[in-house]
Amino acid sequence: MKQFQRIKTALAVLLTVLLLASLAVLPASAAANTPAFSELKNSTGNLLAVSKYGNTRDYPEQSIDAILSAAEQGADIIYVRVRKTSDNYIVLMADENLSRMCVDSLGNIANKNISEIGYHELSAYHLRKSTGSLHEPITESTIPTLQEALQKLEGKALLLIDGAWDFRDDVYNLLTEQNALNTAIILSRGDKKETTKWLASKSTMPLVIASYHGNIVFNAKSTVSKTLAGGAVGVMLSTGNAYGMNFKNSVMSKFGENGRAVIDMTDPALCGKRKDNAEGWNDVTARGYSVIITDNIPELLEYFDRVHKQKDRLNETIVEAQKVDVTLCSTSSSKALKDAITSAKAMMSAPASEQSLTEANYELRTALNGLTNRTEDEGKTVTTGRIVAVVLVVLALILLEVILESVRRNKLKKRKKALHDKRVREEQNAKKED
Repeated sequence: MKQFQRIKTALAVLLTVLLLASLAVLPASAAANTPAFSELKNSTGNLLAVSKYGNTRDYPEQSIDAILSAAEQGADIIYVRVRKTSDNYIVLMADENLSRMCVDSLGNIANKNISEIGYHELSAYHLRKSTGSLHEPITESTIPTLQEALQKLEGKALLLIDGAWDFRDDVYNLLTEQNALNTAIILSRGDKKETTKWLASKSTMPLVIASYHGNIVFNAKSTVSKTLAGGAVGVMLSTGNAYGMNFKNSVMSKFGENGRAVIDMTDPALCGKRKDNAEGWNDVTARGYSVIITDNIPELLEYFDRVHKQKDRLNETIVEAQKVDVTLCSTSSSKALKDAITSAKAMMSAPASEQSLTEANYELRTALNGLTNRTEDEGKTVTTGRIVAVVLVVLALILLEVILESVRRNKLKKRKKALHDKRVREEQNAKKED
């Protein structure tokens, strides 16, 4: 019996060890949902910063070092572009041709196409620093696979995967195998029908951001409405027109609580010729975009920090304003405060720009300082009741004047008649005396 108990205990220990070992070898992306995942799913949550190709100031674009560095800088999402090798490896590379970014072991330009070579050959090439070309030095970095990027990133940030739509099922299967469906986003380059149909075909829905490039209001509105309803977490809108429909409320109002509005600020042809700086970010966030793709992660995060501070200030002013007793305040000033509080609360419940938050705080402060007592504006405030009272008084005065004029005319008429009658009598008496 004791021997059986020992065997049972040993088996329990062995099972525990095996369980812990299996957890240890799981990809780090199998961890619980990251803060970036939760924010992305919360369409009215905080602004999200997307680093395009990683930290390309210090490392080769899309290299493991660039991706990890961008995550350490604070990027919520890393935008990468993928391609397939001739032996079906999915690798991170923006261009089909390697000449801009890669050299061989001898330092010669690798003038080859990714789709025409296998990964074994591809992995021997080295990346140039930053965005490549001849003036950039050669580094020790090599082209990573998508699987390697997911494993190295360990869920510290989400990956936004572009270029994979033509082989989306391969990417989906890889994400499923790596338990990374919650740590990677597939950027759809298909139309709204193709995107929603593919999403509906999946038993476990991946994170997908749809896309629309153009300036036709119906197409933009339809893409946003249908893809978000079909399960997409956001839509990336792009146009080279600074005054395009993608920046109008008729399109942006379709997002709200339904999903995220995404914009790429790294190319003027994609963001209506706006600049990838605080001025441009202020403009697009004021219009409702809440996921910003940038080449300037440190500066964008500084801008986000200013936005958060302005939100905190506005929230403090709202709390202060709500404590004010407006019972003895004038109707007009208390209404102005109520309207300002409502507007400020709406600003707090959705992503907003630094400027719009500052303006909302100023308007609320102005309404607070503009409160007046009822006695202070008596006789000064023009209200509907006072206008009616004045009109009635004027009408009464006019009517009184009409009545008095009528009385005066009647009296004059009687006086004239009395004088006439008196003359007639006098003439008659004079005739009798004659």
